[in-house]
Amino acid sequence: MSRRLSAEERQALSELNRILSETPQWSGEEELCHDMENIGGRVRFCHFWDERYSMVQLTEDRNGKYSTAYVLDTETTPDVRKVAALQAQKELADCMQVWGVSLLNTTVPEQMKYASLAEAASFLMQVLNDPEHITG
Repeated sequence: MSRRLSAEERQALSELNRILSETPQWSGEEELCHDMENIGGRVRFCHFWDERYSMVQLTEDRNGKYSTAYVLDTETTPDVRKVAALQAQKELADCMQVWGVSLLNTTVPEQMKYASLAEAASFLMQVLNDPEHITG
């Protein structure tokens, strides 16, 4: 059964496709780390759910700019998506504590690149707060 996407869903899908087209695609954390190192960047955070065709990642490019990418499988139930998002949030919060980075007390708009790790991590946390609206 297919349905027409709303304007908001089409915009989100277009943005996701744009981001993914500018980001090499990886099949797992090891490959992501390897490929980022080859282009002078590094992986700050990533989590892949192979069984759910989902991933969340935060990377740093060779210029010190940060990018986020995320996909949560839309074929799962809302409860499964929520559990996955909460798991990623907990892991990201643990990483932020290690990095000495705090969540920003303001809404962070979506951007291609973020100037600071706090900005990128805060945006990713915002996204994970609303897993039913993550396109996958």
